[in-house]
Amino acid sequence: MKEKKGDLTIPALLMMGGALYSMHFGASSMTWPMTWGKQSGASVFPAFVGAFITSLLLPLLAYVALARGGGTYFGLTKRVMPKFGPIFTTITIIILGPLYTIPRMSAASWDAITQASGWHPESPIPIMLFSVVYYAVTWWFLSGRSNMMDRVSKILFPLLILIVVCIIGKGILTPLGEWQPKSYEAPALAYGFTSGYATSELLCGLTFGIVVLNNLKGQGVSDEKMSWSIIKVGIIGIGLLSLTHLGHMIVGANTGGTIDLDYVELYTAVAFQLLGNVGGAVFAVGLIFASLTTAIGIGAATAEYCEDASAGKFPYKKAVIAVCVFSAIIGAIGLTNILTYVAPIQDAIYPGAIILVLYFVFMPNCNQKGHLAVCKWGMIVSVFFGVLDVIYTYNGLMNLNLDWFVNLYLKLPLAAWKLSWMPVCAVVMVIVYFAIGKKTEVAEGEKTNN
Repeated sequence: MKEKKGDLTIPALLMMGGALYSMHFGASSMTWPMTWGKQSGASVFPAFVGAFITSLLLPLLAYVALARGGGTYFGLTKRVMPKFGPIFTTITIIILGPLYTIPRMSAASWDAITQASGWHPESPIPIMLFSVVYYAVTWWFLSGRSNMMDRVSKILFPLLILIVVCIIGKGILTPLGEWQPKSYEAPALAYGFTSGYATSELLCGLTFGIVVLNNLKGQGVSDEKMSWSIIKVGIIGIGLLSLTHLGHMIVGANTGGTIDLDYVELYTAVAFQLLGNVGGAVFAVGLIFASLTTAIGIGAATAEYCEDASAGKFPYKKAVIAVCVFSAIIGAIGLTNILTYVAPIQDAIYPGAIILVLYFVFMPNCNQKGHLAVCKWGMIVSVFFGVLDVIYTYNGLMNLNLDWFVNLYLKLPLAAWKLSWMPVCAVVMVIVYFAIGKKTEVAEGEKTNN
């Protein structure tokens, strides 16, 4: 599957792009866009644009940033912030890995089975047994480190894409209702933008980079072709993901308010109405495959990170076992608890990841010391506002009665939509650029001339 010049052939490139799509297309990317579409109704296309930015365009730019920065997610954050960068990356990995996203995949799969079958056991034993089997399969895929993406592309991707095409095609051709006005107060673009955080796609893109890199090395891609190969694989994977997001959002809008359900329950009901009793089984199988591919991708990224960050002291194989065991335990808690109490922490990380990606994509001489200070302070400010968002969210979840804080928080621009970090970060980064970055440019220019 490789050329003599150290580059991928077109079939190999397409297969790796399909594998990357499968890794991104987890339970949230399968079920949540349909809910976004249902809630957006006639405003589905502006909402898609917002979701496209955070859950599709930015993940693609993440691969460009990794290629342009010449490093892994851990390497880039450490370069920007030598002390805090590794902490920031570690928090990301813990959230994406065994604490939130991976167990969310198995929990969503279990929910799909119970929704499709109508079986809701009171005993925790069935979900515990399911978690054991689920993560045993995950471990089998992860055990083949160099050919993990090849296994996903050959076994899971074809089945996954077939199921998704059936649901989207039927939902567009035979709509269940007429488009209704959006059910939320925020502008559709802002709604889609912040909703896109929930899929974790940007964070996945940053962490999947090392998995793609190692699999490309296993395919024999040369160092000269590596950066462009990563970008090409990212374009194919995120391009496919964009099509399925749009399709699912249109199907959701096509429900026309006839189904008063969300997420997994909504997708289950739509599958039954579109495809009859077969639809429930099709959906359950599809969601299990979608969840499994993402669990595999993030599991590999987590294990690669553990080995990279520990300088080989915590090797890949041991990390894979630890991730699978811990994820199985957390996954047995159930999807609702996972989403409710951990999701706000992920939302707090997202702005910093956005700034990191945009910096390494668009900043000239991105590895220059003065320019790195621009990214550093932008990320620091974004984390500060992320903490404010977390306090605001947990105040509502846990009834902390922090009325004084809420009143102050809501006075911030765009705070109601959790976007207050944007204008402040922009101002801070511009100030730092002219205060430090511009001076560094001039100083280095003078050195060059001398």
